[in-house]
Amino acid sequence: MANNTVSVQLLERIANVGKEGEIIEVSHAYARNFLIAKNLARLATPELIKREAEKKKKAQDNKSHLVEARHEIAEKLHNTTLTFELAGSKDKIFGWLGEHEIAQEIKKKYGVELEKKHVLLPEGHKLKQVGVTDIKINLGSDVNIKMHIEIKSK
Repeated sequence: MANNTVSVQLLERIANVGKEGEIIEVSHAYARNFLIAKNLARLATPELIKREAEKKKKAQDNKSHLVEARHEIAEKLHNTTLTFELAGSKDKIFGWLGEHEIAQEIKKKYGVELEKKHVLLPEGHKLKQVGVTDIKINLGSDVNIKMHIEIKSK
């Protein structure tokens, strides 16, 4: 009996079938009558399959490089203390200290560029008290860093 499947590359995400750009094996009839007819997929040529395999390998290499970079950043920032001197009275500061300001100070002091979404403040609130507060820096699913923020009033 002849092989009745064909390789196609999906041009859109299709529920229970696959994601956009993915190369899948489907029946010849399903490909011809539905996927290709509705411009949801195109036939996967050997060149296309080779190019997608190279793209996948490159993405995997980039991902492993990013994981290494995250661990280097974690070693650099773990258990360090950032000190901020802000206008205020004895126990309170005027205004607050937020994620954005902390990310800017990390960039200035350590040369590590973070987005404010990576900085996790206690209970999600901005810092308003003088003293030392522990925060977390989340660099991904596998890397969490603990840092100390010291706030002094001028």
